[in-house]
Amino acid sequence: MEVKSRHFSYSLAFFLILNCIGTGFVMAASQFQSGDSLVGRPEIVEFEKSIIESYQQNEDYNYFKYTKEESAWSKFQNWLNLQIDKFIDWLLSGVSEGNFWNYLALIFKILLIIGLGVLIIWLFNKYYVVTQKSPPADESDINLSEDERLIQQKDLSILVDEAEAEGNYRLASRYLFLNILKHLKDHDFIAYQFQKTNTDYKSEINQPTIKSDFSYASRFYEFVWYGDFTLKMDDFKTAKTRFEKLIETIKTTKANG
Repeated sequence: MEVKSRHFSYSLAFFLILNCIGTGFVMAASQFQSGDSLVGRPEIVEFEKSIIESYQQNEDYNYFKYTKEESAWSKFQNWLNLQIDKFIDWLLSGVSEGNFWNYLALIFKILLIIGLGVLIIWLFNKYYVVTQKSPPADESDINLSEDERLIQQKDLSILVDEAEAEGNYRLASRYLFLNILKHLKDHDFIAYQFQKTNTDYKSEINQPTIKSDFSYASRFYEFVWYGDFTLKMDDFKTAKTRFEKLIETIKTTKANG
């Protein structure tokens, strides 16, 4: 009997709790519906147009800023400035510490840079400028327009002997080669024109022996003259013997033989 009474008490309490919760929901809904109307809302405030425009023109309130893409030139300038800054940092690294070894390292770096610059200039002068310049005036005083005059009007054997006697073997080699061209022209092996190249003359020679010897003579001449190398007496004597032998072969060989 006591158990039934307790069960009845729990049921009654649970019912009362549900009743209270339901009553609360009903009251909240009624309050929400009564307050959810346009009557109780505040009025919309209209701002003056001039005030809005002043804010729009103020960069501090511009939250949508766009960055302009850099041009290729600007990117290159930025990259170059960055490399210069890195180079200066490398060059002057440790100098601010006032250490003797850091100053010594700076001196070595400067000497290294100067040495590289001198090397580049020397290589440029040796392999590019030398091939572009004409023969020195104090050694030959000859240019392409004078070659034809020498071949047609001068006794090149005398000029060879004079240059050899003076020890100017480089100039003597030039006269020897011009003498070969003179005999090739006189014996109708080539049609001489000063604007032609040695390759052009070689293609005009039909005799294999003369063509082979002329190929050697032209390579030797170009190496000595345009290469601006100092020619020793023994090397000149060897070349002179072959040059003179070629001239004798030209004299004794018919152009169409």
